[in-house]
Amino acid sequence: MIFMIGYWIPEDRHAPVEGGKLYDRSPTAYGYKIGGMNAQKGINIFANKGTPVVASTSGLVLYSENAPSGDNSVWVLGAKWRLHHYANLDKVEVKPANWVKTGEQIGTIGVPTNTAARTPNLYYSIRSLPPQVSEWKPEQPLGLEQVFYVNPHQFLSDYQSDDGVKASSEAEPATTHK
Repeated sequence: MIFMIGYWIPEDRHAPVEGGKLYDRSPTAYGYKIGGMNAQKGINIFANKGTPVVASTSGLVLYSENAPSGDNSVWVLGAKWRLHHYANLDKVEVKPANWVKTGEQIGTIGVPTNTAARTPNLYYSIRSLPPQVSEWKPEQPLGLEQVFYVNPHQFLSDYQSDDGVKASSEAEPATTHK
């Protein structure tokens, strides 16, 4: 019964960075097609440092880190038992155990400290707690692991944002690794 509650919660969707830069360095934006253990499991949305980052869907904040060293992150448990991960934040504005609504600001874009490029961006990924059996691709590297990840680009572009603008025009992926 409790498990089913996660599927009854409506799943609103909104681009996490308003006006994020459209940027794609290769044909594999999200991907288990390449990379092995370093496969891209999320997308990078590029914008200026300090640009607001909002919740792409409503949910419970499970974890937030606001360390002076940077690479701060937030984990939100949303509908369908999906964990939404927002990383490379400069500032985090939510605390664990708080409920966030779709479009509510959770932080600001920062600069990743563990990459050579050091370009301000939001790293956004979605993990599914129950496996998505339809996503299993045994012929690909780490095929079984794919059942626990949702393509965030597809998640955002399959639905309209709150203001009626197609979300994919706001947040197209890039392929730098996290």
